[in-house]
Amino acid sequence: MEATTNQAHQSPRLIAEIDPPKGTSLDGFLDSALKLRGRVERIRVTDNEHAILRMSPLAPSLALKEKGIEPSMVINGRDRNRLSFQGDLLCAAAMGVRDVVIKQGHDPKEGDQPMARTSGDLDLHTMLTCASSMNKGKDLAGEELDGKTDFEIGVYIELSDDVNFNRERAEYFFKLQEFGVTSVTLGPSYDLNILEQFLPFAEQTGIKLYNSLMFLKSVTMIRYLNNLPGVPSIPQEFLKKMMKAPDKKNAGMQVAADYLQELAPLSDSVVLLSLGLHDRMTEFLDLIER
Repeated sequence: MEATTNQAHQSPRLIAEIDPPKGTSLDGFLDSALKLRGRVERIRVTDNEHAILRMSPLAPSLALKEKGIEPSMVINGRDRNRLSFQGDLLCAAAMGVRDVVIKQGHDPKEGDQPMARTSGDLDLHTMLTCASSMNKGKDLAGEELDGKTDFEIGVYIELSDDVNFNRERAEYFFKLQEFGVTSVTLGPSYDLNILEQFLPFAEQTGIKLYNSLMFLKSVTMIRYLNNLPGVPSIPQEFLKKMMKAPDKKNAGMQVAADYLQELAPLSDSVVLLSLGLHDRMTEFLDLIER
């Protein structure tokens, strides 16, 4: 991974997340995507991220392909049972979407419709078994498919403030390798010590390691995140940088830009999360001269 690391330090490969619209119009979504074309390596379409209702990622992904942009499509297990999960994967494959990122999904209680229930049918192992089987031409029940899929299977893994939990997730790379997983996206963390635990496992398995960059909007946001149980704490140095910044409005943007240079050597690609950036994604790319 050394060659990749050196290249990433010079010019980090970037993946930009975009949320689908909360409505039927794709105009705003496509406008945002077209502004990013040529400035990032890939655009990733989220799937009811943070349990907030939005359009399914299927239509936005197809719209990107029609504009000549190869999408990366997130698909979560929270909102689906194994039938709908397989059905959506077949639909994605039929549309020519090859890059899929499997994610368990946030608790609905965190979102805008907290009364929603999860299906409870899918865990990460089942979803991986499904995607891997479809690439071999069979469904989850072992039945032959009329045309197999050809997915690049990615996985999203949440991080924790629990060292043992993160260690278990890192060791899980060996199982992910068996499923044919090509990339793992780690949840956002401003603690490099947490991220470095995953490097040797990525190197041993050949799985690409994608780290996530979250934009810190304010000092209040940092304090809020640091009080959430199970979430990686943001080191005090970043809190101090935000507090001392003369330009409070853009402090988080500059902190993220500086941190990107530290994050890039640990990453095959860096994922710019939609959280906190939204319509400021192009502004951030201007700041880092991309």
